[in-house]
Amino acid sequence: MSSLRVNGQYVLIKDPEKKDYVAFVNLCIARITPEGSIPHLAANVLAGLLAEGKPHTDPTVQAGFEVCSSLGIKNLWVDGTSANVTEEVATDAAAGLETAFGFAAIQSGLAMGAAMCNAFRRTIHVNEQPHQVIRQGREAMESLANKVSAAKQINEPIFMTAGRVLGMLLKEGKPFDDVEVRTALCMLSDFGVTHMRVDLENNTLGFGVFNPTNGMASAILQGLDAEKVKKVRESIEKVNEQFRTYADRIAAGDRGRPQQSKIAVPSVLGTRRRR
Repeated sequence: MSSLRVNGQYVLIKDPEKKDYVAFVNLCIARITPEGSIPHLAANVLAGLLAEGKPHTDPTVQAGFEVCSSLGIKNLWVDGTSANVTEEVATDAAAGLETAFGFAAIQSGLAMGAAMCNAFRRTIHVNEQPHQVIRQGREAMESLANKVSAAKQINEPIFMTAGRVLGMLLKEGKPFDDVEVRTALCMLSDFGVTHMRVDLENNTLGFGVFNPTNGMASAILQGLDAEKVKKVRESIEKVNEQFRTYADRIAAGDRGRPQQSKIAVPSVLGTRRRR
């Protein structure tokens, strides 16, 4: 059982259900902008619920208390629908770190607060240039997912297909602030990609070591349980191990060229899949 202070008074928090965490985090997600403190935004969402007249015992309010507490909020003053945070501490959850994704936190739903902080404050590097990952709406994500699915070749890793689709969009001349390009970056980030190279002249892709925490956060926000989130992590680590094995071969003097994926921009969506 956790506690924090609202208007100087301690309030008790009693183990909300997962559906209540989902409800509160979804309220927060609908209001997140590219800038600003996510813990403070969560405090404002909580203030809004209280301003509606919901009691401290309301399930969504209880989830809000727990999320705010996990994100380091210790004391907040509510004035209407606004909250003034007067005491907070740094936490792993507020930083979106993997240490906040423990088994119990994922199963209970508490980890969704940390996953939210991770998913909405990411950067992905393309050709050594950083780009903020801007979350896109369901319609844009589903449209791109269909395009990636249509482009996927047999036995091709899904992140490679998404990378080729990004290459196609860039080859078409679309800028990085284009909705489809932003959606592709968001999808790649959800797969754990943090660094990649898109060589349009030579039609090749390159990837740096993946970030398992990003993949886990995205899985948690999708509602996956702890065992499935663990499998997501293991899958990303398997890719990283392949990267490390190749790096070791290079360090040992193997001059063999890496197998790189062709972007094949003009034809990737128009040719038949390889059988």
